[in-house]
Amino acid sequence: MNEIICDFCHTNNAVFFIEQVSPQGKRKLNLCMDCAAKNGVTPDPKSIEKNVGGLFAQLAKISKKLAEEESRVCPVCGTSLSIIRKKRMAGCPECYAIFRDDIQQILKNQGVQGQYTGSMPNRLRNFRSVLNDRIVLRTKLEESLKKEDYEKAALYRDYLRALEKTRVAGGDQ
Repeated sequence: MNEIICDFCHTNNAVFFIEQVSPQGKRKLNLCMDCAAKNGVTPDPKSIEKNVGGLFAQLAKISKKLAEEESRVCPVCGTSLSIIRKKRMAGCPECYAIFRDDIQQILKNQGVQGQYTGSMPNRLRNFRSVLNDRIVLRTKLEESLKKEDYEKAALYRDYLRALEKTRVAGGDQ
């Protein structure tokens, strides 16, 4: 039998199944125990009745957020933020920089905080990423513009354009 997944967290099995029938049609809502508790839903029918309207409004917000996550992709490997959330794995080294805040939030939700302070593998010590090069060039471009050195700024701009057409080795090609 296929398990039904919670519409809110998209990870746990649903245990509450709510169906709203209106002139516009039927809407179904599946909740796991944790999400039901967070939203004040209990097996008591009075509790469910009070919260159903708010639940469907929250579900709409969550669906919109998921659609936005699906549209956010790493420009290097094409991995979306929603895939990173599901698999708990980044697609390439650049994903860590591009989705830094989101990945930190995922780790924080799992109780992992702070930065990695261990050693770097020898094979990665000399790794230069396109993203790092872009960041350095953008900084130099901004500094050149502040100093009104437009010749250098144009040079940095041209380098940036060339880098944006480059993919990092190891990404999906």
